[in-house]
Amino acid sequence: MSDQAPLFDLNLIRAFVAIYETRSVTQAAERLGLTQPTVSHALSRLRQFYGDRLFARGAHGLIPSAAAERLFEQVNVALSAIEGTFEAQQGFDPGSSTRRFRIATSDIGALFFIPPLLRHLQTVAPKLQAEFVQLSDTVMEELSTGALDLALGNLPNLHQHTREAHVFTERYVCLVSEEHPMAHGILELADFMRARHVMVSSPNSGHALIEGALAQRGIRRNIVALVPQFSVLPSLVEGSDLMVILPERVAGLFASQRKLKKVEIPVALPDFEVRVHWHARAESSPAHRWLREEVIKTLSKL
Repeated sequence: MSDQAPLFDLNLIRAFVAIYETRSVTQAAERLGLTQPTVSHALSRLRQFYGDRLFARGAHGLIPSAAAERLFEQVNVALSAIEGTFEAQQGFDPGSSTRRFRIATSDIGALFFIPPLLRHLQTVAPKLQAEFVQLSDTVMEELSTGALDLALGNLPNLHQHTREAHVFTERYVCLVSEEHPMAHGILELADFMRARHVMVSSPNSGHALIEGALAQRGIRRNIVALVPQFSVLPSLVEGSDLMVILPERVAGLFASQRKLKKVEIPVALPDFEVRVHWHARAESSPAHRWLREEVIKTLSKL
């Protein structure tokens, strides 16, 4: 480390955190609303002060050094705490804020949650940046470090590790083509078991909950296709003899866009709760509290 300590500059820490999280000087500059040369200069100053390269170029972006890993663990929490004191003193004005929020959700959540959320946020906070990312196995770590602000969905594994709030309760239904022979009338259990089912194999699809509940009742579906994402389902099911089990709100969205029909499942499956999760350290942040309230208010109406 350099013998000469520079004057404390919070912007250097902001630049470091942004580079670490985006793995890119260019993307860090975009996140901070600065020019690329400004962020590059900040990185140069940090390298000189800490006597370490901090980041090296890799095939998929910048790779942090061991020193950068240790530094991030320390300064990210400190940065959040410092910015929290600024917010508490100055308040949070969504109408003028250029802050960037990152929200993680599943692919089915992206289909259903992002459009209404973006429409609302663009109305009440036109300068704010909202980044939506795919849920991953590191969601808890990302919430704790501040790389994520919120995680949204049916995420029971997070219940004991995060603060959370209820958004809405959901249930499952079947979705079939309007031309499907089981699209009209009551779907009987025998027909349900004989039907040709398609299932989403995404780890965040909730299919494990469905299969577990059916297995407890001694029911096995005739699954003929596995697909990785929900977005392919409308075109796959429309005009076919396929059937898929979906959350009712998503099934209703697909049915409004295609020649598809919701059908009641002839088996009592448990309801589930969609919740918003955040880390305890963001609890008192005015900006974060505002975001949570806006997400809950917007999505609970759906």
